[in-house]
Amino acid sequence: MSDAKPSKSDKGKSGSRKKRRWMKWIAIAVLMALVLYGISQLALMFWMDSLPEDAPRIAFSVDDTWLVEFGIMTSSYEQAFARAGGRLVSFEFDEAGSPQVDLKRVEALLADRQIDGVLLSGGGDVDPKLYGGDPEKAEMVNRIRDDFEIALIQAAIERKLPILGICRGCQLLNVAFGGTLRNLRDDEDLKDAHFTFSGHGVNITEGSVLAEALAVTQLENVHSFHGQAIGRPGTGLRIVATGDEEVAEAIESDSDNEDGWIVAVQWHPEMALSDEIQNKLFSAFVDRARQARQRRTSFGGDSQNDISTSSTPHTEN
Repeated sequence: MSDAKPSKSDKGKSGSRKKRRWMKWIAIAVLMALVLYGISQLALMFWMDSLPEDAPRIAFSVDDTWLVEFGIMTSSYEQAFARAGGRLVSFEFDEAGSPQVDLKRVEALLADRQIDGVLLSGGGDVDPKLYGGDPEKAEMVNRIRDDFEIALIQAAIERKLPILGICRGCQLLNVAFGGTLRNLRDDEDLKDAHFTFSGHGVNITEGSVLAEALAVTQLENVHSFHGQAIGRPGTGLRIVATGDEEVAEAIESDSDNEDGWIVAVQWHPEMALSDEIQNKLFSAFVDRARQARQRRTSFGGDSQNDISTSSTPHTEN
């Protein structure tokens, strides 16, 4: 048996082979991502083309984190809503003033663009200054976006439009109503359980609006990517779903009548387009938006109605 050790040239060749192999796998992964993105865009075009002219119009402000640069979040939201029969209408954060947001301008935007519902999508952390949290522990904060979306919530409620929050949107909605958030990153186990590609299960309160929309009280696995979660529920809101270690996974308004519909979840149902159960959430929301559209058009245009002050969100600055 030879005791000869590999020469430097042999080691160099081995390293080169490993590098080429890694480059090959990276190239394959990029190619697959591009193919999947192309397929998703074709699917989106199909669903968008199939939408009727009078499809409910859903306002949303686009995710401002690095994911938006790849079109990942926007495309998945658009496809999910198009399949449910709704048309997304994007808003820029500074359209109603910067750094101060003008509520009247937000109300005018909703009227001018004939909005029938509001989506609060994912993104960075909500500014801790809005709920007494620790600013040092927050990531990717955009206060202009926070203020704009809080004004959007206020305007939507005044116009009796349904609101759906997803991930960051769930957290912001709670803060807008005077609630607080907890930082899951303080606990390594909680962080790993709720910010993961593997996902986790969710238990839903029986009889809740969310349970009725999904027609189930348990989801075996949801896509979960959040470092914060609901702490104390805001006034008029209640926790209606929990995940690992009883972390809040959904909230909704205490009062659900024919005019009001406010539901928010911590997970990302738009990333589960093949899941018929999770897709029901978008369908339920779009149905409510369609009712709001019918009320609006039945008066020959936009109309604003009063709501009880108990449903008015918190406006702390």
